[in-house]
Parts: sequence; structure tokens; C-alpha cells
Amino acid sequence: MYTLGIVISEHSFDLDLTEKIHSYGFKSKEIKKMDQLSEVNGILINVNHKTNNHTIKGLEWLTNLRKENFSIPIWLYTDAPMTQIELKLCLHLGANGIFVKDSETEENDFIIMKNTLNCLVHPKTSTEISTSVILNKDAQSLSLNGRSEICFTRLEFMTLSFLYDRADEVVTYQEISNHLWKGEHSKRKYRVANIIFLIRKKLGEEGKDLIRTVRSKGFRLNKEAL
Repeated sequence: MYTLGIVISEHSFDLDLTEKIHSYGFKSKEIKKMDQLSEVNGILINVNHKTNNHTIKGLEWLTNLRKENFSIPIWLYTDAPMTQIELKLCLHLGANGIFVKDSETEENDFIIMKNTLNCLVHPKTSTEISTSVILNKDAQSLSLNGRSEICFTRLEFMTLSFLYDRADEVVTYQEISNHLWKGEHSKRKYRVANIIFLIRKKLGEEGKDLIRTVRSKGFRLNKEAL
């Protein structure tokens, strides 16, 4: 899983942005110093385009980051579309792309970001241990990284299997509810959320990245963690 360094100049850390980044299958780390660049695979500079001073600070970060490390991918994430002149300026300063918050293309933008990192980041060496997930339907259990099996209740395992079969796809609350209770309308969204909570609790720290929340939509089993 790739880690994005998040630059948010003059503002406190944006929890909504980090939650969104996690929903698209990335880890995140707030960047405040240049010596943190070795800890991330790419940089996302959050720019409040409506505030001139904030835009200037974002461009300063872009310029300084490029001076420090030209090889790391850097994207700008703005709250409003830029003019053509502004876009050209950002690209000439070294931005690999400019994304607009909550735009129709936002999900595709994050896919492009991941594809770019796939080309640039070296694959894991043979000495690194890859994460493996094995489901045992007879025992209603899961084995993570070859360790002892984690047992689940019937509804928990049905939910986990449903997400597993649709790995890296967003599965909605309604789809999970229909799968578990065959369309019974008395079952509400909070029941699905509670089951996911119990699954995550059993997975523990090692499996914390396996199931991602996609805000207001549902959940996604993170293929990068398999």
C-alpha cells in the first residue's frame, strides 16, 4: 500500500481528506519537514484556491519540494478549478497533476495516481513478507499472514466473504444488507456498520487496513493488503 504525504499549509490536519485518501486505498502522513520525504511514496498538496495566500503557500511548497527531490510525484488538490494560466504555472513548477475536490473525475484521478506510483515504486524484494489472506468457509475463519486462524460468527463471515469476493470494489451498505438478510427492510445501515466494527476488532492491528470505509457509500476490501 502506498503512503501519500499530505501538505496542508496554514491549516490543521484535514481529517475529511485523510479519510477520503484511505477510502481510495492509500495510507497518509502529514508532511511538515523536508526530511520526511523518505517516508512517503508521493505528495499531495492541499490548496484552498479561494484564499490567495494559501495558494501561494501551496506553490511555495511545490517549488521547495521539487528542489529537494525531483523524482517524487507531487499532486495539487484544490477546492475549486484553476484557470488555464494557473494550471500551466503549476505544471511548469513540477506538479504531476492538479485534482479538484469532489469533482466528477476525482475517483479516476486517484486511480491515475496509483497507476503512476505502480510505475515508479520498486516492487517488494523477496526478503519482504507480503500479506496473505486465506478464508476457511468450513470453519468460518480467516488466516492472516499464515498465522493462527481468526474465527467469526455466521454474519461476520458472510460479510467478510462477500467483500473478499469483490476485492477492491466498493460494496454498498444496501448490498451487504441484502446479502445478509435477503432484502428485509427492517435491517438498517447501523447493523452493517456494527458487523464491520466487530470484524475489524477481531482482525486487530495487523489487519486494520484490510477493510476500508468509503464514506456514505459502504466498504471496500483493500486488494493491496492481500
